[in-house]
Amino acid sequence: MAKSILTAVYSPLNGKVVPLADVPDPVFSGKILGDGVAIIPSDGRICSPVDGTLTTVAESGHAFGFQTEDGIELLVHVGLETVSLKGVPFTIEVEAGTKVKAGDPIARVDLDYLKEHNIESVTPVIFCGGPEGNLKNVAVGETVAPGKKPVYQIECQAEGAPEPAKA
Repeated sequence: MAKSILTAVYSPLNGKVVPLADVPDPVFSGKILGDGVAIIPSDGRICSPVDGTLTTVAESGHAFGFQTEDGIELLVHVGLETVSLKGVPFTIEVEAGTKVKAGDPIARVDLDYLKEHNIESVTPVIFCGGPEGNLKNVAVGETVAPGKKPVYQIECQAEGAPEPAKA
């Protein structure tokens, strides 16, 4: 039997929440990698969006994978076309395999460098794997900070507990 669980996903950056549809890249706006939101960052401190494990750090420092204890997988992709920068504006502070809490600093990005090179800083925060789920309580339009308030919650079914009785 399964029960419904909610997993909170927090912003990895200080900034404003926008829908994925507003991201000027069809891979993200078309939800090809998964559903979620994007953050327009106001500073370059990058933090964990969840309690769990930092599973992946892209060699170029522009993308981070996370997994919660419930098996939810997330992707934080800092900026668009940032892989081409070969890590120049990024400083990685935590290595893959590290246990993290929502709001823990993991890296920094030089937003001025992105702006000087006409690189879009919008940062998708995507639910891309694990148990199938639905997004709830999406905070589009809000100004957010890491670890303070969820930008969305993922509702999914977990094994091992009975589902609520139907009336």
